[in-house]
Amino acid sequence: MDLREYIKNHPDNIFGHETVSESLNVEKEYSRFSRNPLDKFLNTVKNDDASFINNDIKLYQQAYSNYILTYLRVLRHCSLARRAEQSLHGQRARKKSLFKINKEIKSTGEFQLLDYQNILIHACILLNRTITLSRRFLRGKNLPSFTSFSQHKIFLRNNPEALDNDFKEYRNKIINTTDWYEIPLKILRDKYLMHSAERHMSLLGWSSSQMWEQEMIVMISNAKDKNIFFESVKIIVFSPRRLARDLDEFLKWFSENALKATSNT
Repeated sequence: MDLREYIKNHPDNIFGHETVSESLNVEKEYSRFSRNPLDKFLNTVKNDDASFINNDIKLYQQAYSNYILTYLRVLRHCSLARRAEQSLHGQRARKKSLFKINKEIKSTGEFQLLDYQNILIHACILLNRTITLSRRFLRGKNLPSFTSFSQHKIFLRNNPEALDNDFKEYRNKIINTTDWYEIPLKILRDKYLMHSAERHMSLLGWSSSQMWEQEMIVMISNAKDKNIFFESVKIIVFSPRRLARDLDEFLKWFSENALKATSNT
């Protein structure tokens, strides 16, 4: 079923990420995820031509770098937006502080939506580049796509006997624990960003006054009368910090699985 139809026919009204509610220290958050989780695996792979050829390893490393640099920009947007909101409510109302925040907003604020959209795109590219690396260790009578995470997952779901028995854990992990890829990543990228989209509303905001991160909130109409947008809406929530945690957990698992598979080989 099309993801939009799935959401519109589902009894729930809110889909996507649960937010990360703790306070935000940009440098600590960035350092937590800046180290590439696949480094240990990649260090075991023979890669003599990487200095001058964009092979699978170099393309993965570029994808991770692009993703994590975009994440740093998003974190800075989150921190700046919360500090500005607090200043407007008198919690940090010193003129000098207000002047500094307003100056930062003028220089970077116009890029905030762009960076939220960019991290969606770069996260999907990163997953595609990660799956390409599985070509180095997966074995079976019928192998999945190594260029598209989406097609890779669909193939494994539809062909349960394709991989050798040693890779049952790999198949189960991809199929059963990556729902965060379809909603919100894939649906937002495919249906509301990359291709022609139906009418919808999108905004950046907080679901709680105690939160430090801004979420991207996309509202799509589920109204019977298409002229009355707000008669019934479905909401898709995208949280960059939740994405970082989901991706980090997945990449660490992928690295451990790849190491185990290559050592057995």
